[in-house]
Amino acid sequence: MAIPVTNIAILRVLLQLQQNFVGLQGDMRNNAVAWNAMAAAQNPDVATLAGYMTSAATSYSTRLGWVAALQADVANWSKVAAMAGVLGVTAQEFLDTMTPITAVATGLATADLSTYAKIQAACNQILAAVNAPLSLWPE
Repeated sequence: MAIPVTNIAILRVLLQLQQNFVGLQGDMRNNAVAWNAMAAAQNPDVATLAGYMTSAATSYSTRLGWVAALQADVANWSKVAAMAGVLGVTAQEFLDTMTPITAVATGLATADLSTYAKIQAACNQILAAVNAPLSLWPE
């Protein structure tokens, strides 16, 4: 007999969703700060730095894909949404988080990263769109 999907399992998935969003938000911002500094210092070379950024864009898309896969799982997504509702999380709050993160991931994947100036422009766009996650301590 298989273990059923219980509220304990659904809470675990909801917490993973929260960790994924906060992690994406923090990673996007922290990476943009680091890449911006590297571009300003012109070290490493443009191709290497662009490679770091392209790799991160792929990672961001993978992590967003986990969310899409969960949403496609209608039975379990409805349970996650219900659990989130118990905690006071609305569908709009979910969209308010998901929309800018998705836009940044998509924008970075298609960004022209052929010069340090263009890399800095891409970083500045990320920093304008993604604030640091709310935290009890500095991160």
